[in-house]
Amino acid sequence: MTETISSYIRADEKLLWRGKPQQGLRLGGQDLFMVPVSLLWGGGVLMFLVSGGLSAAGGFPFVLFPLIFGVAAIYVTVGRLIHDAWIRSRIEYALTDRRIIVFQRGFGGDVTTVDIGKMDQVRFKPRGERGDILFGRDPGLQSFFGGQSFRSSFALWVPSLSETPQFLGVENARRVYDQIEGLRTAS
Repeated sequence: MTETISSYIRADEKLLWRGKPQQGLRLGGQDLFMVPVSLLWGGGVLMFLVSGGLSAAGGFPFVLFPLIFGVAAIYVTVGRLIHDAWIRSRIEYALTDRRIIVFQRGFGGDVTTVDIGKMDQVRFKPRGERGDILFGRDPGLQSFFGGQSFRSSFALWVPSLSETPQFLGVENARRVYDQIEGLRTAS
């Protein structure tokens, strides 16, 4: 039996909206910094490998370091975008009259709920007809330099890993944000 977000909506709640994050590869504002850095890193590793760095490395243990950096370069250049898209393909969102629900299916999946009456901050980042809604503080670069956990340290590279509950790339985001703000005001 496949679990869905519907199983987390309580009987005394009214479902107001249900959605999914934007699917496929998705670039964000942080990529103005990340893309050049990842291309420089990848280019440096590629130059090392092409210039004969592996043969001059001096044996088996020393060959591993350039290969590890090569794998990391591939991940930060394109792998992180694919990883983020894969995570978002398994996420569902719901807004009820009382809570925000973020449900991630599968391995490592979890459910995050936020009581609308207890939200400290809601941030809205419009992106055309779509947008991001963050329920709490946007960790930004701070997550990369000493975030809450190992997972949140990757949130700068893979936004769907952020520990801050969020709706990423939802359709009609302004309408959803206005609904949330209306509920916050009423509570």
